[in-house]
Amino acid sequence: MCGINGYLQFKRNKTTSEMEQIAASMNEAIFHRGPDEFGVYADADAAISMRRLSIIGLFDGRQPIFNEDKSLLIVFNGEIYNYKALKFEMESKGHTFYTHSDTEVVLHLYEEYGKQAFNRLNGMFAAAIYHIREKKLVLVRDRAGEKPLHYYMDDTRFVFSSELAGLFSGTDIPKAIDQTALNQYLQLTYIPAPLTIYQNVYKLPAASVMEVDGQGNFSIEPYWQLTYDRDALIGDYEACRRALREQMFQAVEGCMVADVPVGAFLSGGIDSSIMVGIMSKISRMPVETFTIGYKEKQFDESGLAKETAELNGTHHHTMLLDYSDALDALDTIIHRLDEPFADSSAIPTYMVSKFAAGTVKTVITGDGGDELFAGYQKYLIGHYSDMLKKMPAFITDGVLKKVVYALPDKTALSRKMRKVLDNVHKTTFEQRKNLICLGFKDNEVAALLSGKIQSQNALNFIQDYYDTFKDAADEISRAQYTDFKLVLEGDMFHKVDRMSMLNSLETRTPFVSKAIVELAARIPSEYKIKKTDTKIILKDTFKDLVAPNVLAGKKHGFSVPIGKWLAGPLKGQLDALTDRDFVAEQGLFEYDYIQSMIGEHVTEKRNRFSELWLLFVFQSWYQRNF
Repeated sequence: MCGINGYLQFKRNKTTSEMEQIAASMNEAIFHRGPDEFGVYADADAAISMRRLSIIGLFDGRQPIFNEDKSLLIVFNGEIYNYKALKFEMESKGHTFYTHSDTEVVLHLYEEYGKQAFNRLNGMFAAAIYHIREKKLVLVRDRAGEKPLHYYMDDTRFVFSSELAGLFSGTDIPKAIDQTALNQYLQLTYIPAPLTIYQNVYKLPAASVMEVDGQGNFSIEPYWQLTYDRDALIGDYEACRRALREQMFQAVEGCMVADVPVGAFLSGGIDSSIMVGIMSKISRMPVETFTIGYKEKQFDESGLAKETAELNGTHHHTMLLDYSDALDALDTIIHRLDEPFADSSAIPTYMVSKFAAGTVKTVITGDGGDELFAGYQKYLIGHYSDMLKKMPAFITDGVLKKVVYALPDKTALSRKMRKVLDNVHKTTFEQRKNLICLGFKDNEVAALLSGKIQSQNALNFIQDYYDTFKDAADEISRAQYTDFKLVLEGDMFHKVDRMSMLNSLETRTPFVSKAIVELAARIPSEYKIKKTDTKIILKDTFKDLVAPNVLAGKKHGFSVPIGKWLAGPLKGQLDALTDRDFVAEQGLFEYDYIQSMIGEHVTEKRNRFSELWLLFVFQSWYQRNF
């Protein structure tokens, strides 16, 4: 696990010494991604560098790694779980290995198969392979987007880095807000690939490979595509269960390969409990498990996590927090954000990563289970909408809406009821889109933004994802595919990567191994979700590994009281960040609309914590970066 950087110049404007200095500066900016060691290659055309936290190949995997004749080099971020089998294959084809690392396996596999090599990798990764003689660069990113990779190109150079901090360090890349990305952030709470908050700076999409030559010609193409097809569904429930159990055990075992101890995040939910249960069956030693609990009992899941830990005999660690503890970490988290990111669960993710990093270097997580096995409550919108549509309109619109909107907008239940009623008469796609957009609504964005920076088509790509398998898959599968492409890459993995990396901790995610992802697409939706029952086959398949109360319970998620903070201890900062002069100087937002939102929230006329948190994070980020 590490961070990678590179600078390819099309015109020799900089000397080799200057290129080395750029590489060193980029490396220093991402120190937290790899404090154990660093490596640099530089010549008159390119500088390639990396920082590494040693997980596999501790003593002999130093990067960059070269092939036998020194015509290729690679820098690599991530882990390849099937590298031993691939290494055996490459040795049988005559390749010589000088290390025991998975990185060298990737390089030789590329020598043998070119871009087709990447579809054979099972793992999480972002890599750069440089053709030293041809001055050609190849970038690649894993299937689900677990590992990040950013790039910038102009007439004279191509620059890439694992993080935006590395990209901008020592490179003089101009900074300007991308209007479309700003619109996406305000509605989604994050910015999915390929955009970043900066103009002309991009994320390489997941499952993609990019080639750039010495003249600045480039191409980007997918090397893998998740496919949903009715004709490929496995129609036998028991056959699905057997395949799922077998493949999941293999995926977890692959993720446990390391030269250092591997622990696990353990919440009160199904997904992480399954991971811990499987790990405990495989491991000869008790698994190290880590839970963040809250002293505020209504949000605390540590008791449920403890039940799973006891069931599986783990060495369990629990850290109980006051919300004030999370509040204290807020400045550190926001100030290390590459770009605005307003998923508030980043805060407890940071806290549990910091907690685990005191004991282990690597943890396994349960991310991906909701997207692949229909675990989100939002997948139930169709069920509830169908129920309400059976009622006369004067009941839903004339009675229910009035009653629900008369209730205080303080609880998760009241917000869910409003979402259902607001979406009941919309098309199925509009329902899905609205439930993905957790920030400002269309009309609110128009009211917030200065007219010149509104982007009407910022979210059109969501429809493209949703319609990819319009004729080949049922509606639930289409919604899951959209979440896999959008939410998992843009939100979940962005959050986990940044928060764990801030603590030099590697996370691994068995749910998104190639075999599991492709199997999940072949499991019929009715085996996953029915009426209000979610993750049906997942819970049934692994019920022996999960505590009964966890199976029966509802997960709270990583909740923090953002609304209370914004009206209380963060109110002074919020006022300073939305000061009239500051807002006017930015020229992005309408000051009067911001003040109306703050007024509604503070007086409890309307709960505006989501929108105000988006602004708070953006303004904090903007103040630091501009």
